[in-house]
Amino acid sequence: MRLLRPAVTVPIALVLVLAALGTVAALLSARAAGTARDALGDTGPALAGVALPDDGSAGPSTVVLTPSAAAFPRAAEIRDLVQRQIDARNAGDFVGWVSTSSATSVASVSAAQFAEQNRTVKVGSPILRRIDPVGGGEYVVPTGWITTQDPAAAPPDVPAARLCWQVSLTVVTERGQLKIVDPLAGSSLRTPCG
Repeated sequence: MRLLRPAVTVPIALVLVLAALGTVAALLSARAAGTARDALGDTGPALAGVALPDDGSAGPSTVVLTPSAAAFPRAAEIRDLVQRQIDARNAGDFVGWVSTSSATSVASVSAAQFAEQNRTVKVGSPILRRIDPVGGGEYVVPTGWITTQDPAAAPPDVPAARLCWQVSLTVVTERGQLKIVDPLAGSSLRTPCG
């Protein structure tokens, strides 16, 4: 009968509850990542709805919305969030980037890493294709943009001066504010775009 004493049963119950919560969190994370991968859409080298600048640049940094994305009730708010993050990246503004990023994203990138990652990168021609609610204040936002960078700063598998990106952004609600989660593995595609 010693096993039924509160000093034994309470810790066992807490361990079981925490294990169940961990399992639920893992399932929800996998579902969000799967939704993000499914939302990538067109996987060709050209970005749907974006003309490739002839001058070799990334194009203007102003975020545009497709009619589908614009019809979403929180479209203006999400567009503003993405715009502020792109502006921060283009300016090398770590504090501005932090203000738009989720806590997990901020915890994984130092100011020095941010500066090195964005040293030569310019983001342009951003387009939000759709805004898909996942639940719980979370959204998947299939996007496209172009970057220019020193080829040495490009992803190692595509060392190009200009890349066309298709990224399925995850936007979450933290403390009542929308924040962008750094793209998860498998949620972005990039190809050289001349």
